[in-house]
Amino acid sequence: MTEAKTFRGDFISPPPAFQAEGVVCDKDVLVSMRDGVQLACDVYRPAQPGPYPVLFATSRYIKDMVHLEALACRRWRETGDIVGWVRRGYVYVLGDVRGSGKSGGQYGFLDETEQHDLYDMIEWAAVQTWSSGKVGMIGESYFGLVQWAAALQNPPHLACIAPYDACSDLYRDLVYKGGIYYNAFHEYWDDDTRARTLLHYPQRGERDDYFRIDVLRQLLLHPWYDDFWAVRSFDLSKVKVPAFSIGNWGALNAHLRSNLLAFEKMRGPRKLLVNSGDAQHLFHSPPVEAALASWYDYWLKGVDNGVMDEPPVKIAVRDAAGFQYRVEQDWPLARAMVRPLFLSPVPAGAVESVNDGSLSWMPPDGGPDQTSYSYPHPKWSVPPLGGAMVSGKYQLPHATRTRLTFSTAPLDRDLEVCGPIVLKLWASSSATDTQFVAQIFDQPPLSEEMARAISLLDVAPPAHRVTAGWLKASHRAVDKARSTQMQPFHPHDAPEPLEPGKIYEFEIEIWPTSWIFRPGHRIRLDLAATDGLYFLGHMEATDTIYHDAAHQSHLLLPVIESEGAT
Repeated sequence: MTEAKTFRGDFISPPPAFQAEGVVCDKDVLVSMRDGVQLACDVYRPAQPGPYPVLFATSRYIKDMVHLEALACRRWRETGDIVGWVRRGYVYVLGDVRGSGKSGGQYGFLDETEQHDLYDMIEWAAVQTWSSGKVGMIGESYFGLVQWAAALQNPPHLACIAPYDACSDLYRDLVYKGGIYYNAFHEYWDDDTRARTLLHYPQRGERDDYFRIDVLRQLLLHPWYDDFWAVRSFDLSKVKVPAFSIGNWGALNAHLRSNLLAFEKMRGPRKLLVNSGDAQHLFHSPPVEAALASWYDYWLKGVDNGVMDEPPVKIAVRDAAGFQYRVEQDWPLARAMVRPLFLSPVPAGAVESVNDGSLSWMPPDGGPDQTSYSYPHPKWSVPPLGGAMVSGKYQLPHATRTRLTFSTAPLDRDLEVCGPIVLKLWASSSATDTQFVAQIFDQPPLSEEMARAISLLDVAPPAHRVTAGWLKASHRAVDKARSTQMQPFHPHDAPEPLEPGKIYEFEIEIWPTSWIFRPGHRIRLDLAATDGLYFLGHMEATDTIYHDAAHQSHLLLPVIESEGAT
């Protein structure tokens, strides 16, 4: 097979060159990589001659679609406001990664070749006549995670990065969460990006090398962490480039874990911002743009604006009503006190579920005690959603009826949970493997009117999902050398089938959060073999949770005592 060096197809109904007052756009600039393959990029620069510092962004999402609405392969919102950045005095280089859009070569799903291209593109941008020689990177999601890959190569002219909603470990963060195949996003993502590329560039179909890698097939062929994943995972402890990591508490599908770990592990200049809300919308919000502008101005323009004198951490502290920002000096918070919250079989009277169990601050002193649940449920499936839920008498999904739940009594004062969480669980299964999906909810008190409505509609009471964690039982091994009390590290590199009926201890990483449970609210832990929609796996077994003096299943919560606790 002869690899096509450059793709020169025309975009169907090509848009006009990007036009904005004061902005010049050089379309379809071709840049030669070290192996001779040419990658395409658009260069947006101020009309006034430079030189200017450069912001570089690249992805699989087709640069020619940057002016269209946001879908999986048309992610203009994930580039940030290109015109706005040019008007701030930056050149913005937007590229198509190898094998996508108008770039030549073969798409390799973030393989080493694509990573080397990042180095070459950065060094090319640094020596152009319009460039000051300082290059930063910008962007969200794909545009963000490639920044970790670029930083690890230490291009001489890469002066800073700002990965926004950016995972760094594709196995743990996105595809096999806790070792469980998570099909919520990437199946749609890969199908959509490939289909739209071929639809908008029909000449792509004439190339026999475009589908060199079938991404979904490769994901399924590598259920364990191996060399395929190691190439696509980025060691954040080796990042030396100044990095402003920006995450979002709601990004449980992929990114949150890495944005937080990056701040913990990096040893170079660093800052952390964790938002709450619509991540794409926030990327264009004045507060986030102002924070990014200060960061880029300092590292790329040399503006002494004091950005590195500010507290290094700013987080959105949430509750059921909204959130407020708070600055901190560290992450995780050193002042957080670890408190165990024990699973109990005592009925909580909180929700209709398999067991309606309790969470207690007091450890169990008796035994043996256990709670079992079996699946599949004969009435699972709620068209058109599908998945593991049952419907009530009006065919509305009932979220908790086939789950195990453990709830606190209504709190009598504020309880702030801020940091990583662990679920230590003693369990057995009738099968040789099972999986645990653990979700933490804030369940508010019900008014009489709301209680009547819930009863009438036959649905679960409303609750806010705070965070979640996952673990496949055969992936239970923990690497103690890479773990902490609050962050167990599972290598996911060798299967350990269960002996049916045998009790095992599981340490389940629950992704960090920042949440204040208000008075009258309950902390609720939901446990099941699936979250209802997105996790595939073993779907026929009886699992048993143990919660007695010999098997003290419990949550470990990072509690900010100064804010009050029960």
